[in-house]
Amino acid sequence: MTDGTVRSHVQGMAPERVLAATGRHPDEWYAAIDAADGQRIGHAAIAAWLAEHGVDSWWAQGVTIGYEQSRGLRIPGQRSDGTFAVSASRQVPGEREPVLDAIVPVCSGAFGFAPTAQSRGGKRPSARWTFPTRESVLVNTEDGAKPGTVRISAQRERLIGPERMPEAKAELRRLLDAL
Repeated sequence: MTDGTVRSHVQGMAPERVLAATGRHPDEWYAAIDAADGQRIGHAAIAAWLAEHGVDSWWAQGVTIGYEQSRGLRIPGQRSDGTFAVSASRQVPGEREPVLDAIVPVCSGAFGFAPTAQSRGGKRPSARWTFPTRESVLVNTEDGAKPGTVRISAQRERLIGPERMPEAKAELRRLLDAL
């Protein structure tokens, strides 16, 4: 999907950052993954192979996704299971749990039901709504970049096809703008 709904992995993770974190440019990793039969072995095996070669697990996931997108094995927004996801975020003044307490009724009202799961405390308090279609929305809060702020992240997961992404992303933005 290239309509701007989601960014490609390269747009979100600069090659110089990959080089600094892993010791290799993405193109070098991609050639090495090709040599390890990356187009056949699948996401988990590629990420594990990278970890075996000293790449931190977070960066291994990123390099794997970049590889898969560069080789046409997945498009931006597509997950390794074939479903799609979109996200939106916003920074607001406040503290993590009170901000989550403010967004939960907004989401519950929009979805027509209470969260199916919540996690309180910790660095990322969250709430999840799971729909009968298996799609879900996960909202979490974490400390913002500036003192006294909270970053709210919302993700719509398990979308069946890329055609749902623009509508789902717009819905997430409306929910976050309601705060």
